[in-house]
Amino acid sequence: MTVAAQRPDLLARRLVRDIMIYTRGLKMHWVPLETVARRLVLKDANATSAALALAETKGWLTVKDGDSLCLTAAGRQIARLQGREAA
Repeated sequence: MTVAAQRPDLLARRLVRDIMIYTRGLKMHWVPLETVARRLVLKDANATSAALALAETKGWLTVKDGDSLCLTAAGRQIARLQGREAA
């Protein structure tokens, strides 16, 4: 079992950060879940679903029709903070 499967919060943060990079931080830019899953090589559907549910509950992103993702203002802020920590 991977760390992400054990810690949905870590995967949720990875998802948010990757969406931020992919959209270049643009507001209201929707991204297909398939694109993010391919970019992050996500293979555990249960872990991905748990991470998405957590990120949506925390208000970091919006999920539409189960397969389109869009960062919220809070999600963009979290992603920016992660970017600073990584630098």
